[in-house]
Amino acid sequence: MIKVWKLLSISIVLAVCLGLLLVPAAPPQVALASGNVTVAIEPATTSVSPNASFTIDAVINNPSGNEVAMHAVRLDFDPTYFTVNSVTKGDFPEDMGAAVINNTAGTIQYDPKTALGTSINGTHLVGAHINCTAKSLEGATTVSWVYLMGPPPRLTKVTYALTDYLEGGNMSLMHSGTVRVGKPPAISVSPDSLTFDVVEGGENPPDRTLELCNSESGTLDWSLTDTAGWLSENPTSDSLAEDDCEDVTVSVDVAGMEAGDYSATITITGAGEVRVAVNLHIESAAPGEPTNLSVSSVSISPQRVNPGEEVTISINVANTGGETGSYNAILYINGVVEDSQSVSVAGGASKNVIFTVSKSDAGVYDVSIAGQSGQFTVVSTGWFGGGLGTSGIVAIVVIVIALIVALVFVLRRTRRAV
Repeated sequence: MIKVWKLLSISIVLAVCLGLLLVPAAPPQVALASGNVTVAIEPATTSVSPNASFTIDAVINNPSGNEVAMHAVRLDFDPTYFTVNSVTKGDFPEDMGAAVINNTAGTIQYDPKTALGTSINGTHLVGAHINCTAKSLEGATTVSWVYLMGPPPRLTKVTYALTDYLEGGNMSLMHSGTVRVGKPPAISVSPDSLTFDVVEGGENPPDRTLELCNSESGTLDWSLTDTAGWLSENPTSDSLAEDDCEDVTVSVDVAGMEAGDYSATITITGAGEVRVAVNLHIESAAPGEPTNLSVSSVSISPQRVNPGEEVTISINVANTGGETGSYNAILYINGVVEDSQSVSVAGGASKNVIFTVSKSDAGVYDVSIAGQSGQFTVVSTGWFGGGLGTSGIVAIVVIVIALIVALVFVLRRTRRAV
C-alpha cells in the first residue's frame, strides 16, 4: 500500500513538472519609455470635394529610439462620408499582409506576416497609406487610427500613458484625425483694383490693403505675384482656414519714376486665380514751381476731459507745389503761445503736426493754430463736477424738502410753546 502511494506521489510530481515544461513561456517584455511613443493621422484634417479621391497616412513616432514591437494597424471610420479603396505598406519593416477592408462597418485591419516581435525604431514612420474616395454627402467625420501591439487577442483599450515595460505588449494607442467632405476652398479678394496718386519727386503714396478670404471649406494655400518693379506686397503667401480672412499690404515705390500713368497686375493663386488691377498716376511737378502750403482744420480729441488728462491737437500741412517747404506751426491756448513745431514738407506731400497738452484747472480753453480755431473743456471733479445731472437735481430736491419739513416742525413747536 505504501509503495502504491509512493508511486502515485511520484507520478503526480512528474505530471506537474511535465505540465510546467509544456506551458508556453510568457511573452517577452516590450520596452517603452513613458510618453515617448505616439501615433497620428496625417494630414490631421483632410478636406476634399465630394466624390474626390484622397489618401491619409497612419504614422507612428518613436523619438527616443526605444524598441517597439508593431503587430497590427486598425482604422475606424464613418462610411457615411467616404470609403476605403486600398491600403498599401508604409515605412514599417514588416511584410504586411493584405488589408481587410469593411466599408459597411467602417474598419480596416492590416496585419504583418512576419513573426511577432519585429521591432520598430525611429520617428515619423508611416504604418500604412490608406487610399479613399469621398462620397457625395457633405460633412465631417472622425478617423481613429489605432496602433496595436502584442499577439492576438489584442486589447482595444485606449491608453495614453505607457508604463516602462508592457507585459506581452497587449496594448493599443489611438489618435483621431478628421476628414471633411465639402466644397473646395475658394479665394476672394477685396477690392478688385487699386489706384495710387502721387506728385513727381514727392514721397511715396500711403500703403493700401487687400483683404483675402477663403469663402468655402477646407484650407486654402495661396501665393501672389505682381508685374511691376515699383510694387511690393506683404505677405506674399500663407494659408487660410474656412471662412478666414487676412490683410495684404500693398506698397508703391516711385523713386526715380517720371510723371505719367502706370499699370500693373497682382495675381493671387490658390484654389483658382484672382487678379487685381493696380493703377499709378504720377503728376508732373515742374522744376522751380513754388511751394504752396495749406493747413487743414484743427482737430481736437477728446474735447471734454478731466483735470490733468491729455488732449491731442493736430493739423495737416499739405504742399501742393513742386519744391520742399517749411512750416512753423504755433499753438495758442487762450491767446497765449503754448507750443510750436517746425515741419518740412516735400512737394506733393503732406504731414501731420501733433501737439499734446493737459490742463489742471477746470474751464473752457480756446485753441488756435494757423488761423484755425477750436475748443476743449476741462470739467470740474468737485461735488458738482461735470454738472448736476439728474441725480444731482434729485439730491438737491430731497435736501430742500428735508429743510422745509424741518422748518415746519420748528414753527409748530414754537406756536405750541406760545
